[in-house]
Amino acid sequence: MKKIETNITDRTIKFVEFDTAKNWISDFPTDNWCLILIADEKKTNYFDEIIRKSIDRNVGYICGVGKQADLIHDMADEEIGFRDVDIDDHYLPEHVIMTVADEDFENGIWFGLNLTFNSETDINEIVIVDVTKKAFEKTTELIKKLESGYLPAD
Repeated sequence: MKKIETNITDRTIKFVEFDTAKNWISDFPTDNWCLILIADEKKTNYFDEIIRKSIDRNVGYICGVGKQADLIHDMADEEIGFRDVDIDDHYLPEHVIMTVADEDFENGIWFGLNLTFNSETDINEIVIVDVTKKAFEKTTELIKKLESGYLPAD
């Protein structure tokens, strides 16, 4: 997991490329955080695992970014709903988990960094998970542009 230094937010920003061969979840926070999940290809098994483990670690906000953003958003909402109503006792944090999606990379990252607030839990850390395994440079370049005052187009 890589830490991204920036002055555009007081939150800690970390970036990880999703890799099933690694224990990727071990460095994730256990409270007060936002997940930004970047994906362009449909990898529902990966999305499901990331979403489930993030909920287990008290994520406060899930933000899907890329071509699969709406699917990620829907899967997160479905998992939250399932855990809420299933007969078996499934873990859900005390706070409501907010979810959002944006297919546009720049708008999605900007939103995830700047507008992911949850009235029931603070968001102090942002973890960007890249399922595409090719978004680190694009993300850091965008953050540098944002530091210079750039705002993505609507």
